Amino acid sequence: MGTKSKHLHLSIGSDMLWSLVILAGFAFFTSLVPLPPNDYWWHLRIGEVIFTEHAIPNTNLYSWSVPAEQPYFYAAWLGELLLYLIHRIGGVELTTFTRTLLAVITFWLVGVEARRSSGSWRIAAPVLAFACLMSINNLIVRPQMWAWLPFMIMYRCLSRYAAGERHKKFLIICPVLLLFWVNLHGSFILGLGMMGIFLLGEVIRYWLRLSGALTKNQLGWLAGTTGVSLVGTLINPRFTGIITYIRELLTSQPVQQLIEEWQSPTPEGWANVAFFISILIFITALTASRSHLTPSEVMLSLAFLWMAWQGQRSVIWYGMVTMPLLAKLLKDIPLRALTIPVQRNAINFLIAISLFIPAVLVQPWFIDQFPLPETYRAQVLHDPEIGPLLSPHTPTGAARYLVEHPTSKLFNELGFGSYLIWATPELKVFIDPRIELYPQEIWEDYVNISNGVRTPLLLQKYAIEGVVLDKEIQPELSLALMSHSGWQRVYDDSSTEIWVLTNKP
Repeated sequence: MGTKSKHLHLSIGSDMLWSLVILAGFAFFTSLVPLPPNDYWWHLRIGEVIFTEHAIPNTNLYSWSVPAEQPYFYAAWLGELLLYLIHRIGGVELTTFTRTLLAVITFWLVGVEARRSSGSWRIAAPVLAFACLMSINNLIVRPQMWAWLPFMIMYRCLSRYAAGERHKKFLIICPVLLLFWVNLHGSFILGLGMMGIFLLGEVIRYWLRLSGALTKNQLGWLAGTTGVSLVGTLINPRFTGIITYIRELLTSQPVQQLIEEWQSPTPEGWANVAFFISILIFITALTASRSHLTPSEVMLSLAFLWMAWQGQRSVIWYGMVTMPLLAKLLKDIPLRALTIPVQRNAINFLIAISLFIPAVLVQPWFIDQFPLPETYRAQVLHDPEIGPLLSPHTPTGAARYLVEHPTSKLFNELGFGSYLIWATPELKVFIDPRIELYPQEIWEDYVNISNGVRTPLLLQKYAIEGVVLDKEIQPELSLALMSHSGWQRVYDDSSTEIWVLTNKP
């Protein structure tokens, strides 16, 4: 009686290389996205407070334009703590690399799901490209990045369960994920919504007696898991108040009016163009394909399309959900160019490894040695004290000046507020990206001051004694101060100006 030996075969099918090429390019591009000052830094400061004080703050802390004791809910406290811990270990370099790694793993799962739904890596490759391309505006280092992987894992778990490919025991993944997700980022509500859509869609499929419908027992397990998941999301510092927080954030007028990523996408830029083209392709495939989407899949595509249409920050979730569904629709459409015979060998494995070498070489630790065009290097800042791959709008020099020449009652550009909270927390800021912290009146005054509208009167209203402005975003403010004899420019670099009031009352 013979025995069979087991061997490890390091081989990859040639069809999979198509998707790996897309993923390697995505990894390379994501690694080069500079870190803007807007979000990362204030989250980092809150993470440090949580780490050092062993408590989650619940008040303003860093702004002088609203009372110090004004309540504020740091919903992403766990995500902020993780950011700080990683920064503490490896600085901006490690946090930037972590972002890139999470993005690559998440979108690899998008490709795997597209492969599962279509049965073809060659079909998965172009839809993966669309998913990656339309997401490039949402790759900032911030707590939201912790939600990418839970979202995609939950989507795959529910999709495969609804397709009858997973045992009911795998549903336990959903409440476990949400237990962490609810404390990582407010997007946990998407996970709950996804579970509700799958439950409703599968119940409809059962009632209509459609092919592949789940049994009553399977529906019961899905309903029970959804209920447990809902209860699990209450394990957070605010208990049921987390839902109120999400509702208030989504309906906040300053958030909707002032923040571009909360506004509807326009056909400008590669990401938004890819988004609109994907919609046209999806509709075309839906009408031409012999495959049919299940009720759950129809509701998922409509729900996430509506979200993406309402705000650019939701396009990334739309891409993760709908591109595997597009792959499913494409599998029955004759695509002769994709019917090349598959070859599986070790050479493909070596090719796959080599595809990612450029992405490795542009990681923060090595990027200074990589031969990038000077046009790119001019668009990023490498501060020896902070790290590489920073946006040139990061006011590092201005912050050092303010430490040496502190100014009370400082007016600042919105994004600068985030970095100043990290670099000069004792000075306090006028405004920062905690949008919902500030009342509508302050936001209206901020916009007018930035646009040079009634600037002297509004600066006097708040008794402002110093201004740190972004030269590209606030040129009218610079002109207004220049034309007013009571203000003097004391600092000027490529992106930032600092002005101080010289005739204080």
